Amino acid sequence: MLTLKKVIQTLTTYVWWENIFDRAFALLALVILSPFLAIITISIRIDTPGNPLFRQERVGKDGRRFILYKFRSMYVDNDDSQYKAMLRQYVAEGITSNLVEIHNLVNNPRVTKVGAVLRKTNLDELPQLFNIIKGDMAIVGPRPDIPFAVEMYQERHRKRFIVKPGLTGLWQVSGRRNMSFEDMVALDIDYITKQSLLLDVKICLLTLVVAMKERSI
Repeated sequence: MLTLKKVIQTLTTYVWWENIFDRAFALLALVILSPFLAIITISIRIDTPGNPLFRQERVGKDGRRFILYKFRSMYVDNDDSQYKAMLRQYVAEGITSNLVEIHNLVNNPRVTKVGAVLRKTNLDELPQLFNIIKGDMAIVGPRPDIPFAVEMYQERHRKRFIVKPGLTGLWQVSGRRNMSFEDMVALDIDYITKQSLLLDVKICLLTLVVAMKERSI
């Protein structure tokens, strides 16, 4: 029978190994992908003026705020009022994430030509490898939300902040196109209660499968 002490020791061991694995993997991935990242950077600069790297404040573990990195997929100095209105519907009113993705990928005039490709293939997320090396994020975990959305959270939603946010997670490999915000939070909490290195590896492999399917669509 597992005692509380053993449970704590197991979780502590997992977190220790996760930190080492995540940072080592992120560093290796950056080295291997560096030529590809350079090509994406140049493509963004050719497509539209502005910094190829997008920085945005997000909320991470224990509610701590940090700066998240992404490849810029939108025009510079655009109006985000429509996005915030859609986000309010998603978090507070329960529309499905399918509508969110349609807005982001298809019906959003703020997205550039290169940005649309990056979003469809999730390549805009690659700079978050730097966030993993810095310790702000993990490879697997809940997606980090923006402060505007977090302000609408109820207390049960804040359980997502127990662990570091992730580059991928259980939500991303579980049919996210038809998922409500409450469903997403439920999956995040389910992951937190079951987290292990084996589960992380499984989610990473499933992420690759999902990414290949999306690219073929």
